[in-house]
Amino acid sequence: MQVLAEQLRQLGFDVDLTFAQHNVVVINNYEIKVGRHSGKRVRVGIPAQDFPFTAPAGLHLCPQLAPNGAANISQSPLGPEWQYWSRRLQDWKESDRNAQHVISYINKVVLNGG
Repeated sequence: MQVLAEQLRQLGFDVDLTFAQHNVVVINNYEIKVGRHSGKRVRVGIPAQDFPFTAPAGLHLCPQLAPNGAANISQSPLGPEWQYWSRRLQDWKESDRNAQHVISYINKVVLNGG
């Protein structure tokens, strides 16, 4: 978890470890730059229990961007204002397994989801 947090900081992101008990690294004030949510700023929670060995299995987003119950989107354990978007990062084993790849994954998830 600390490895991901440090890599994200090096990329210039505001990182929050408030949800460390859930093994989640949060990017504060993340600007969505693609898709129908373009221009919105959200908090993105990234499951990172054993980063970089295992890819995130999904993302926690706050505020909610889509209805719960559709497209593998559900209530997040991080709180009532959060959602969990279950989305597998498919090419992790072939990637550099770094924060930059996670950022690309976030952009793909918000572009295609919700």
